Amino acid sequence: MNEPSAFQRLNPIIQEELYRMKWTALRPIQVDAIHAILGSNKHLIISANTAGGKTEAAFLPILSEIVEDHASSVRALYVGPLKALINDQFRRLEELCEHAEIPVHKWHGDVGQSKKHQVLKSPGGVLLITPESIESLFINHPDKLDKLFSHLAYIVIDEMHAFLGTVRGAQLRSLLARLTQRANHDVRIIGLSATLGDMASAKRWVDGINPDNVALITSDENKTIRYLIKGYRRLKTGAERGEAFSDEKNAEFNATPDDFRLANDLINTFVGKTALIFANNKQLLESYADLTGQLLSKDGLPNPFRIHHGSLSKAEREDTEEALRSSHPTATFCSSTLELGIDVGNVSAVGQIGAPWSVSSLKQRLGRSGRREDEPSVLWLYVVEDAAAEQTRPIYRLYPQLLRAIAMTELMLEKWCEPPDIERWHLSTLVQQIMSVIAEAGGASALTLYERLISQGSFKNVDQQTFVRILRSMGANDLVEQTPEGTIILGLKGERIVRSYEFYSAFVTEKELRVLHLGHLIGTVFALPTTGAEGFLILAGRRWKIIEINLDQEEILVEPSRGGRLPSFAGSSGPDLHPRIHEKMREILSGTKMPAYLDQVAKEMLQEARNFAQESDILHNPFFRNGEELIWFTWCGTRVNRTLLGLGLYKDLDVSDEGIALTFEKMSDIEIQEFYGQFLLKQPDPVELASCFPVKAVEKYDSYLADDLLCEAFARNYLDLPGALKTINGRPLISEAP
Repeated sequence: MNEPSAFQRLNPIIQEELYRMKWTALRPIQVDAIHAILGSNKHLIISANTAGGKTEAAFLPILSEIVEDHASSVRALYVGPLKALINDQFRRLEELCEHAEIPVHKWHGDVGQSKKHQVLKSPGGVLLITPESIESLFINHPDKLDKLFSHLAYIVIDEMHAFLGTVRGAQLRSLLARLTQRANHDVRIIGLSATLGDMASAKRWVDGINPDNVALITSDENKTIRYLIKGYRRLKTGAERGEAFSDEKNAEFNATPDDFRLANDLINTFVGKTALIFANNKQLLESYADLTGQLLSKDGLPNPFRIHHGSLSKAEREDTEEALRSSHPTATFCSSTLELGIDVGNVSAVGQIGAPWSVSSLKQRLGRSGRREDEPSVLWLYVVEDAAAEQTRPIYRLYPQLLRAIAMTELMLEKWCEPPDIERWHLSTLVQQIMSVIAEAGGASALTLYERLISQGSFKNVDQQTFVRILRSMGANDLVEQTPEGTIILGLKGERIVRSYEFYSAFVTEKELRVLHLGHLIGTVFALPTTGAEGFLILAGRRWKIIEINLDQEEILVEPSRGGRLPSFAGSSGPDLHPRIHEKMREILSGTKMPAYLDQVAKEMLQEARNFAQESDILHNPFFRNGEELIWFTWCGTRVNRTLLGLGLYKDLDVSDEGIALTFEKMSDIEIQEFYGQFLLKQPDPVELASCFPVKAVEKYDSYLADDLLCEAFARNYLDLPGALKTINGRPLISEAP
């Protein structure tokens, strides 16, 4: 007897929906997912390119399972990292489910209370939600959880790579463990992602006890890629700066001729296209959005560019998203807010200003273009470096940003991505989850907390002794207290923290000032520009004059202006770079092949870097004397370099971390080699080494942990002593890397 086709395995009601929506065929990954979900009880990871049909691959079989089940419970829970992504997927699922009469709900901070009350009153079908909103359900509606999820069968995690090894991922995994503990049956997890660097780690994240119970489906579809790296040498002297906007009100970021050349290239490349132009920070986005706007205005041309990042208001972001989905070509400067799978129409090209932070991010951004099967993925990567001269510091004569961009490109072409660090100690998030469980139940014994969060929960790499130390740290800081009967309840400080809206997120959220024009919220800024007598801002790609600052209301009132200066935005400095990226940078520097995807200037810059590397002999002797400064080119990744820095601080050396190198004052290469060689004979305690770093409280609730716990967590999460010893010994770090 022949096995039924994937389409035949779908419920007839869902088949009818597909006919109505004029589906002509299923993609291979959708066929495989239908068989996997309807033919087994395993968890599943679906890995395919952006716009590869992953959402339908998961939901077509799930909806087939639940379409005739009218249980008064959420049957499928979809978790997304962004509200905008949830809104987008809600529209897609609502269309698919409308005639099948499967209810579809969404729940996040922008959803009105009436809609949320409707879900609580009559749960069913599919619920789309963020991790923070799941947290709010545990805190605000613990008595409704059993009714909401009593018949939960599936949890779909979209953009799963965004959660692996992160604070939000640790929170989400804990919340899902707490949800499934309430069920009297197995709940299957379906993970969706386009960029997973290590499938074995991803499987362990889904099911830490039995990763073999996680099936994997990957897509073999290969798209044509059009790709170019453009180089720019920035001249820094005042005489060589651009003078187009040099009056006091406009000289806000010292634009050079190469900044103008880049801005003109952006105009020539992206005007008339629907495109996304990424940068690594909001200031860069605002800089080039402003500069392109000023150049277009000077030529009397309309400005078709928009801007989208997390510090802009919801209305500003949604206007841009609608413009991108419209039939009118719209090019948008954007941060990672548009990196994930939000539907923003048919993006024909992508720009990237500066080397991205990770290969995973580069691959994700490239995949935002060419979503149609017959179109290529297109990306232009713009690298601006200060022009090298004889007096330039040796590190910058290597053009490290360009080397990083090339290295990441080569690794992406090799189909490599960073493996997630799923064994991190997320003690800050555990502190938050302890308070959450106590708030949910009103109080709990230490044994109950341990069972719910560790032995049956997701923090299995925390042992019982460490857990007790965490509880004691929390008690010492008034987050919790213990009653005479032994019940642990929230302390006064813990009560205040839990009752704050900011508690729902496990990551740090900085206080920002709201910027308003005529009552309309434009966005928020972390700090105002500190130069100039008058107050001006650049925000949302537009220029503003500050007319009033109200710190009590945390508001800045503005009006349109010709002047503008860049504010500061809250944000991190980016993730650690994997050793393989630095090793690939060195490999490119030592090679002779000139990548075909470099423009002429980038080729010249790479050749200049190679010439200096040969002349200085740093590829054979990693030590280079520059005046009183000695440079050790380590090429070993961020964590190992940080560890080498710590070893120097451990013995009071005057040492600095320069990314691809360490610099030392008034030491010879022989002295440095002898100094670091001693650690091969007698290794220091990593925890003692961590104590040398002045800032160890990195995550949201780290400051409530005892110093010894902080040192242990810092050593585990941010240092790599075995890797440092390999570097000292001159051995490669990544021979065994996946």
